[in-house]
Amino acid sequence: MGTGRFVKNNNSFSINHRNKNINVFANYSFAYREFFNHLMLDRNFYDANNTFEKAYIQDNFLKMNFRNHIAKVGMDYYMNDKNVLGFSVGFISNRFDPKGDNSSTILGSDYLPTGTFTTQNRSRDHWKNASFNVNHKYTIDSLGSELTTDFDYINYSNTSLQNFETRNYNIAGNLDQLDILKGDIGGNLNIYSLKSDLTKAFKNNWKLEAGVKTSFVKADNDLQFFDASSGTPEIDKDKTNHFIYEENINAAYGNVSKKWKKFSTNFGLRVENTNVTGTQMTTNQINKKNYTQLFPSAVFSYDVTDKSNLEINFSRRITRPSYNQLNPFKFYLDPTTYKAGNPELNPQTTMNYELTYSLGNKYFATLSYSKTSNNITDVIKPVIEGGNNITVQTNENLSSASYFGLNLIAPFKMTKWWDMNNSANFYYGSYTGNVSGTQINNKGNFTFSLNSINSFKLGNGFTAELTGNYQAREIYAYMDVQPNWYLNIGAQKKFKNTSSLKLAFNDIFFTSNPKARTTFNSYVENFVVERDTRVITLSYTYNFGSGKSGQPRKTGGADDLKQRIGNG
Repeated sequence: MGTGRFVKNNNSFSINHRNKNINVFANYSFAYREFFNHLMLDRNFYDANNTFEKAYIQDNFLKMNFRNHIAKVGMDYYMNDKNVLGFSVGFISNRFDPKGDNSSTILGSDYLPTGTFTTQNRSRDHWKNASFNVNHKYTIDSLGSELTTDFDYINYSNTSLQNFETRNYNIAGNLDQLDILKGDIGGNLNIYSLKSDLTKAFKNNWKLEAGVKTSFVKADNDLQFFDASSGTPEIDKDKTNHFIYEENINAAYGNVSKKWKKFSTNFGLRVENTNVTGTQMTTNQINKKNYTQLFPSAVFSYDVTDKSNLEINFSRRITRPSYNQLNPFKFYLDPTTYKAGNPELNPQTTMNYELTYSLGNKYFATLSYSKTSNNITDVIKPVIEGGNNITVQTNENLSSASYFGLNLIAPFKMTKWWDMNNSANFYYGSYTGNVSGTQINNKGNFTFSLNSINSFKLGNGFTAELTGNYQAREIYAYMDVQPNWYLNIGAQKKFKNTSSLKLAFNDIFFTSNPKARTTFNSYVENFVVERDTRVITLSYTYNFGSGKSGQPRKTGGADDLKQRIGNG
């Protein structure tokens, strides 16, 4: 149980039983969380000559209450010494009712108020998913060689009933106009994945890892908005959208590794064939993309001494947009501000180079450089819709992004009862691209982040922890983010019956809230966001049973696809 400004509660139960041939497992959790998002905006619009036209001074308060159920059951059947057959079934249900209240003041070209408006949002949302996995493992030999196969099916669906009421007032405070916007939004996502991996160990420390994978995804998102200002809802064609996204990815990959006395190496190659079709049903616009790409990787590791190691890592990676980022789903703060996905997003590809030195497998220093093409970037951009100035929070592909970094990890044992684990990341990021007619070239800055985790052994089963984090000012493409920091504390008591009681206090000084300035040629926005981050939590954990039962094996071949969902 926890509380900040609002209450948070999480409960979970898991059980596992193993005998000679069967391992059965199940878990269930329920969470009830209330939190808020308080967004304060100062939005300024300019004409082509950089002359101030108007501004919105806005205060948005959004409260959410999540009711989240997660359940999973499964079984592993050990057929014989070489074969294991398993399955699992999972279900997630997440209901939440956003309640948003917006108050806005409109400033004219003389910086004087010309009117105000308020927007009230009362919505009901239900997001759920069901998943099924069946897997097989065949042990080839005693050296660690094995063949594993996974089939996964996952269905995600969501419904959202949105209701927005906007009242426009003149400078005298009299009601000029009432606008009512209703949204009936539904989405359905189906994922099919089949994956088979071979690990073959040879004598003299040679190892081969290879596999194939194919996946099929179809997302159907139907957004219907209605203008109900007259009392009779009428379809709003400018906001309504029906988007179908279909994706097929086929991959083959292999890694060869070899270890000598002081030197080891790993060479890998992944081939991916991607076929994507995006269909805008409202305009009958079909966009197809088909391409095949190679992703090589190499790792060279050398033991300089018995306690020190030097490693060089090279790889080419792909990061695909999440399905939420592709979904044109619109969430309005008010008639002039909303958040939406971008169905035109392309994947980003990154070349990574890393040099890591480690000492005693405790102290690490990593020097890195990466260059990303089609960098997927969060933006808050100005657009014109229906002749009005609108601001959209979305994602865009920039031409490129470069990153130079130095990451340090240094644990220290201060005393017998005090352990300190420190990390520091110094980096320079720069961005090049064009969004909303604003070109940036290698825009960025040098910045850093620091983190320290301190653990204290107090005796009699008592422990305590103090965590501090600091993030310096960072220029992120079009956004200039101000520094922020936080401090967390906690204490725990372990009892003889294997249970434990923990008290945690996060973001003690309420300082982790982001502040930033976004700049385009015709638009400048300053914002401050406050969230329910200062929270005190009390938790109790009880472990029962012998503790000798085998835990569920790690299975599933669709983790990369699940990560692109963007919700529980």
